[in-house]
Amino acid sequence: MYTSTSARFAVFAPTIVAALASTVGALCVPAYGADLSAVRPAVQPMSYNWTGIYVGANFGGVFTNEDANTPIGAASPDPSGVLGGFQLGYNYQFSPSWLLGVEAEFDLTSAQGSTNFFTPASATTLTSDHNWYDTIGGRLGYVMGPLLVYVKGGGAWMNADYRFIFGGGGIGGSTSINSTRPGWTFGTGLEYMMTPQWSAKVAYDYLDFGTTNIGAPGGPGAAVRTEVHEVKAGLNWHWNP
Repeated sequence: MYTSTSARFAVFAPTIVAALASTVGALCVPAYGADLSAVRPAVQPMSYNWTGIYVGANFGGVFTNEDANTPIGAASPDPSGVLGGFQLGYNYQFSPSWLLGVEAEFDLTSAQGSTNFFTPASATTLTSDHNWYDTIGGRLGYVMGPLLVYVKGGGAWMNADYRFIFGGGGIGGSTSINSTRPGWTFGTGLEYMMTPQWSAKVAYDYLDFGTTNIGAPGGPGAAVRTEVHEVKAGLNWHWNP
């Protein structure tokens, strides 16, 4: 039986078209994928460089152990409150994992406390009002990419107003003394670099101001020993040359 050329073509045409489509698809897909990978920009991981100057602000709480010894007894005003201020420093990352730095901090505080001394003939109230703390020292840090763990130590200064209110035997009065006291500090903290210019930190600092005699001529006095505990968080802006 004779079959025309057009009829035979009609029978085999779908098969030929499918085979051609499959071959073209196999050839085009790798090329298309290669083009996409060439066009797509490579994502570079952020590099962490801690070297440079930084400046920032901090805010937190302060708690103290403050003991006052007077001729009529001993007691503890133990001021506490909030504090806030700023810091300025410089880091030098001398290896992938270690850095050395220097940092100065200045914080205003609302820390205040009072205590009472009683005798059968008199009563005295001592109010301790801390105004500010200032520290400067070096720090050593261990770097883990964006995370910095550090310890620091150096000198410290504080300023406080001490007020005595006394009475007894029909006589009363008050006296106030402002005192700036030197001491030393030791602390530790964690700092995390969020961007090449910004980092966030949490820190604990211990400040020891020893014992200082507080008093005024003609009035009561006290030997005051002060230890300060600061817990704070902060932000730093880094200038990386």
